[in-house]
Amino acid sequence: MDERQKELLRHIIESHVKTALPVGSAFIAEHCFKDVSGPTVRNWMQELEREGFITHPHTSAGRIPTEAGYRLYIQQMLPERALSPKHQKALSEAWGSTSVDGIKAVAKKGAELSGEAVVVGFNPNNVFYTGLSNIFAKPEFTDHDSVVGISRIIDHLDEVMSGIGAMLDDDISVLLGSDNPFGDECASVLTLARGGMVIGMLGPMRMDYGRNIAFLKHIKTLLS
Repeated sequence: MDERQKELLRHIIESHVKTALPVGSAFIAEHCFKDVSGPTVRNWMQELEREGFITHPHTSAGRIPTEAGYRLYIQQMLPERALSPKHQKALSEAWGSTSVDGIKAVAKKGAELSGEAVVVGFNPNNVFYTGLSNIFAKPEFTDHDSVVGISRIIDHLDEVMSGIGAMLDDDISVLLGSDNPFGDECASVLTLARGGMVIGMLGPMRMDYGRNIAFLKHIKTLLS
């Protein structure tokens, strides 16, 4: 894949993350590659599709990223972002203390600000989660099968969380699709905090990874 194709994939992913809509070649040609003709952009998109990085929904002429596309974006194109001072302040004010209640308050504020769900595994037998309404409000999770699938994961959250700690280290981990213990329609951003506590953000694969990683890094720093 050359640099222009990588740039094209980045634009498709970042547009889809913002809008949840398929991205068409006309939009890309008009807003992202003004020096390139529409037919050329279409050819590039067809090549990305042949390589498995984007796909063509049956009901739209546009394209959406595949799991492979998101993986490449995270590995090679994801810009590092800092959490805004406003959000840093809001999380710090929620923190207040090192108690369990303080940790839960930070998790709730993180879910509120990010629009994702937040899970905290204090230990395998003590799991707290918040922001589930954020997940069910996403267009990816409005159909019956998706709601049932996510609900089943929540019903067995203790079991899911009990095996996650061994998959993580002190860095931020991104698990999505087939690698994600919360289900292959989802993505999660996870880390270990003090005492082996697991903290994670859960949402669709169409999540804003850069922003959520910045959220989790700041939350981890607060709880250290």
